[in-house]
Amino acid sequence: MYKKALVAIELSSDPARQVLERACAFARDSMSGLGALRIVHVVEPQYVQYSFDPTFTGALTRRMEEEAIAAATRRIAELCEPFRIPATQQIVVMGRAADRINELAGNEGADLIILGSHGREGLRALLGSTATAALHQAHIDVMTVRIHESDAGGSGVDSAS
Repeated sequence: MYKKALVAIELSSDPARQVLERACAFARDSMSGLGALRIVHVVEPQYVQYSFDPTFTGALTRRMEEEAIAAATRRIAELCEPFRIPATQQIVVMGRAADRINELAGNEGADLIILGSHGREGLRALLGSTATAALHQAHIDVMTVRIHESDAGGSGVDSAS
């Protein structure tokens, strides 16, 4: 049914591992294999530029962004390595996560977005603000992988479209 999935992960080990495990199993069972996956991490800018601060220059901002992207690129490679997902299928970009996830899904020709969710109360708490925003903006199906703090059993997969 699905041909290509964009898998959005955060860079912490256990949540990323849980999402990658479920995405890889789904790709093997229901898609054409691991080649159908594109793994993405979106680096959200954490700085605020104040025009009255003369030390905060455009060059400093660019350097901070480049360093954040380089660190995320190294980390996503580490996380994908046990799953044998090649660098050509790994994407690191900067921006607002929900916007970039949906933009990349379109650019990559994805027909499914897979991302992690945290099981708490209510839709926003269940998915988290990024996942909720990505879900509401998506023009394609979204599969959520429930992140378990201890990963103690359960299938861990919820679907929404």
